[in-house]
Amino acid sequence: MTTYEEAVNVADRLTLAEKARLIEHLSAAMQNDLEAEAFIRMPWEEFIERTAGSLADNPIERPLQLPLEEREPLE
Repeated sequence: MTTYEEAVNVADRLTLAEKARLIEHLSAAMQNDLEAEAFIRMPWEEFIERTAGSLADNPIERPLQLPLEEREPLE
């Protein structure tokens, strides 16, 4: 029996509310998969255009530099 057939058998035994929750879950999972697939197939120039500025509200900041450790001088 395939995974699909097993899932259908289990889904047939679910209550109406459980089936509705399952549909919501599958819909969200499928939406995420489709978006990921779209980004994978997108030309890199378009990806840069779409994601440019995405960290504007949370900029990357460089932390303060730690002091250099003392080492023995070279001879």
